[in-house]
Amino acid sequence: MRFRRAYYDLFSHVYDRVIALHSGDASARLRDLLIGRTGIKAGGRLLDLCTGTGAVAVRAQTAVEPGGLVVGVDFSAGMIRQACVKAHQTGVADVAFVVGDAARLPFANASFDAVSCSHAMYELSPEVRDRALQEASRVLRPGGRFVMMEHCEPSRPFVRFLYRVRLSVLGSSENRDFARDEVPFLSRYFADVRRELSPKGRSKLIFGNKREGAETAG
Repeated sequence: MRFRRAYYDLFSHVYDRVIALHSGDASARLRDLLIGRTGIKAGGRLLDLCTGTGAVAVRAQTAVEPGGLVVGVDFSAGMIRQACVKAHQTGVADVAFVVGDAARLPFANASFDAVSCSHAMYELSPEVRDRALQEASRVLRPGGRFVMMEHCEPSRPFVRFLYRVRLSVLGSSENRDFARDEVPFLSRYFADVRRELSPKGRSKLIFGNKREGAETAG
């Protein structure tokens, strides 16, 4: 865990450029698509898991104004520092960033109307991912939605090579199965799970709703 934190603290300095290379999303349209699929409205509360440098969280703040709240959580203090810098540079003041564990969220049951996660679920071990998805369900209010975004396998040879290296580094066959088809995994925790490709086909959205009567005990 200490090594992973150190790695992501260092990676935080180039994280945005790597994500842009994979997704081809220089104008943030994919972030808007992700935020839109959460269904978040003015006055709502959105939690961005594994927020990284806060790109989604900062962008989402305008969707919940006035009176709403966006919280970004990441276990890397380096990522959170970059997120705070980004919020300050873009003039966004009403977004909170928290250093915390996605598998053990420091929030009460049913605290958020939506939970998002962008380009991070593949990085988690199967055990941590399962707990993180359980936690996402726990903190969602009844009828709330979980939305995650990930890369499709790239068509450009060099970027595809980087993508496959990433999957190889993940190691676990369950992680590779998850990368190929996330729907069965998310269906363990959410209802009406669907998968949608981005307009350019480089990224995919997978989303589902909190199950009616789902357990919320921590």
